[in-house]
Amino acid sequence: MMESDASPIMVDSMDPPGAYVLVGGQNGTWFGPGQYPRLNQVSFETNSSTALEPVRSDGTVWGGGFNGSQWLVSGWGSDDDSYGPYVWLYNGATVVTEGSLDQYGQASSWSGGDVFAASYNGKEWLLSGLGSGVLPSYNPNQSTNHMSLGTFNGTSFTDLSNLVPEQQDAILYTNAWNGKYWLVGGGYWNPVLFTFDGHTIVDLTLQAEKAISNFGSVQAVAWNGNYWLIGGIGFLAKYDGRSFVDLTQELENAVSTNFYSVNAIAWNGNSWLMGGGTPIAVVDQNKAWIASYTPSGFTNLSPALPSYVSGNTGNSSILTITTICGTWILGGYVKNRGLLLVYDGTSAIDYSGLVKGLRYVDWVSSPYSFLGCRRLVSQPAGTHLTVTGLSDVPIVSMLLIASWTEPSSPRRRARVPPGPLER
Repeated sequence: MMESDASPIMVDSMDPPGAYVLVGGQNGTWFGPGQYPRLNQVSFETNSSTALEPVRSDGTVWGGGFNGSQWLVSGWGSDDDSYGPYVWLYNGATVVTEGSLDQYGQASSWSGGDVFAASYNGKEWLLSGLGSGVLPSYNPNQSTNHMSLGTFNGTSFTDLSNLVPEQQDAILYTNAWNGKYWLVGGGYWNPVLFTFDGHTIVDLTLQAEKAISNFGSVQAVAWNGNYWLIGGIGFLAKYDGRSFVDLTQELENAVSTNFYSVNAIAWNGNSWLMGGGTPIAVVDQNKAWIASYTPSGFTNLSPALPSYVSGNTGNSSILTITTICGTWILGGYVKNRGLLLVYDGTSAIDYSGLVKGLRYVDWVSSPYSFLGCRRLVSQPAGTHLTVTGLSDVPIVSMLLIASWTEPSSPRRRARVPPGPLER
């Protein structure tokens, strides 16, 4: 167990004792050999961190979510010489079952791939990412990288990759549920954006390209009860289910720099917070930034970051944002160091010392709603389930499901990818 010199977070009386977040990432280069997945249970009340073991060998924790009673943590991993979707079912104390994602359904096109995002609709999880197995509708003759989609209900998995519109060698980085449908985004050479209600896919890519001047690979989507914010490489936009509003120039004016990529977006009940820098799993030199968005517009909050982050001239990025009791939790990296920050709207407290084993912090998730400190609870299918921070995405092909126990008290122009995908 690690401890930090930072002061404990003061929580109100609604917060049950033992409140914590899960923090995931890895300790090596993105897809290079020698990296190991890291998953920590971090308590800001006690300034302590307990390491968990999502897989026994190489891999990465990319993300996941909390559905009111269970954690789903996703990534990619291996216990031998091959890599791909690795599944863990965890009851909070012991491993219930483990193995390939394909063991939960018919052999799928996900083989050798990654699960980058997962979100829950009250009934099942939607998984999105990258697959390397045979997908006949895309390439009937050989295995090749492609976008992957599927559902997982905790016991069975259904491969839905054949439904993905305009299939290509790309990644579905993000998805989120708004009570009626999932919004799914990704890309690499070309951006991709569509909705899925559990039965029907509606491709929004062409509409988005016409409305957003620099529409690039989608990295993050989030819902606040009224509209979506959608961010990615070179753009930010609002979508109300009918039309898009391009917010890119407003954001760039506020940040006063080339923001490069919007990697994370979250809502805390009163305002939006977003952050970025270098996109996830890309090797490039960019600078981490954060900004808020309210009806009054955008505010650059980057000066609130620790000086070694805001003043860094090398490689840094914010990759994930969530909330706990209305307070923002941010994850990312600076050069070769994982970053974990708590931001209260005024200043950022550095808790990176609690995650010293992580070179990249890809995902942070809390079991508490932004509507105060009450624990989230499952809701019937078809109703709106608030997944903490509405942006617990970004994710890759190893899944961890852990029980939570309440403490006692169209064709488009070719687009040059942003940088080398290191794999």
